[in-house]
Amino acid sequence: MEKKHHIEMIQEGQMNIFEADYQAKEQGALKMVEQAMAKLQAELRVERVHPYVAAIGNYLMDLLKDNPSSAEKIMAEGKTIIGSMKAMRKVAEKLQVDNCAVLTPEQGFKVVLDYFGIKDHSSNTVLPSGIQADVPKTTKPTTLSSGVAPRFEASLDEFL
Repeated sequence: MEKKHHIEMIQEGQMNIFEADYQAKEQGALKMVEQAMAKLQAELRVERVHPYVAAIGNYLMDLLKDNPSSAEKIMAEGKTIIGSMKAMRKVAEKLQVDNCAVLTPEQGFKVVLDYFGIKDHSSNTVLPSGIQADVPKTTKPTTLSSGVAPRFEASLDEFL
């Protein structure tokens, strides 16, 4: 018995089963992004006076725009902006010297991504506007032979 294959031409305006499946997946992904954005915005509304929560929330919303696949990780049960800040604190506590610890923006946002289980997108993720990535190198203060530290002088232009 010989099988005959039948191919129909699709009329303009109709979509085949592959297109329908693709569009359904795309709609599901968009819905997940919207839900993740809503979750972040809700936490931002609750913690509206906390500037660090706002910085991390805005970073995650920008990340969602560039990487919609991250939405599922942000929607994970129990994962919050505050939780990511607690994870940052734990990392900083391990690095502290004389009861003081500082994380660079890159280190801090990497901890946030790790907390949410998001792969590091450092090559294509830009730090939020207004955050400087340059961290001054620590230097020993110079002392004069008399033991007195030199006078600090700087112009306003050096700070701008």
